[in-house]
Amino acid sequence: MRIYVCLFSQFVELEVVLLVNQSIEKIKQAENEAKVMVKEAQAEADKIIREAREKAEKIKGDAKREASEKSKLVIKSAETEARKEIDLLKKENQTEIDGIRSVAKSNRPNSASFIVGRIIG
Repeated sequence: MRIYVCLFSQFVELEVVLLVNQSIEKIKQAENEAKVMVKEAQAEADKIIREAREKAEKIKGDAKREASEKSKLVIKSAETEARKEIDLLKKENQTEIDGIRSVAKSNRPNSASFIVGRIIG
C-alpha cells in the first residue's frame, strides 16, 4: 500500500507540475498575444496620426487656395469699383472743364475789349 501511496503522491506531483507548466505556457501565449495586440494598436495609432496630419495639410492647402481666390476676387471687385469711380470723376471733371472753357470762350470778346481798354487807356 505504501507503494501505491508513494506512486499516487508522485502522480499528483506530476499532475501539479503539468498544470503549472500548462499555466506558464498559457501565460506566455497570452503575453505574446498581448505584445502582438500592442504592436497592432501602435501601428493603427501611427496610421491614424499620419492620416490626420495628411488631412490637416490638405485642409490647410485648400484653405490657403480658397483664401487666395477670395482675395483675388475682392481685389478685382475693388479695382472695378475704383475704375467706375475714376470714370465718373473724369466725366464730372470734363463737364466742369467744358463749362469753364465755355464761360471763358463767351467772355473772350469782353476780356479782349477790357484788356485793350486798359492798355490804351
